[in-house]
Amino acid sequence: MLTTSVAVVLSILISTTPASATAKNGVVELGEFGLYLNTGSTGTVFDLYLSDDNFNDDNFPGTSIPTANNTESYRNRDAYQWHVFTGSNYTGSHGCLPSGYVGDASETYKDNIESAYYSTSSC
Repeated sequence: MLTTSVAVVLSILISTTPASATAKNGVVELGEFGLYLNTGSTGTVFDLYLSDDNFNDDNFPGTSIPTANNTESYRNRDAYQWHVFTGSNYTGSHGCLPSGYVGDASETYKDNIESAYYSTSSC
């Protein structure tokens, strides 16, 4: 009886665990940070699961549009804060987007982001 109960509980837990995120596939999944080409979190999206210190070698998925200096809005579906920078290698102006944040980039960051990392540090 106990073995059956444990098996049922484990099967419920496994079936309710979210699927692993797949970074840079053009879909902002749970656990990811998305950088959108357009304002209003619209258009194609560059989705990150891990930090990226240089967007200059990335394009928005399915396009030839470079990610570097082409982001106008964000969506943070990660439990962590994401830090964005106007320069590669986490240099330049620094901004922080808390978990759950959705919105447009300010004038400082609009079309001017080249790197991002996640952190447990609060914004």
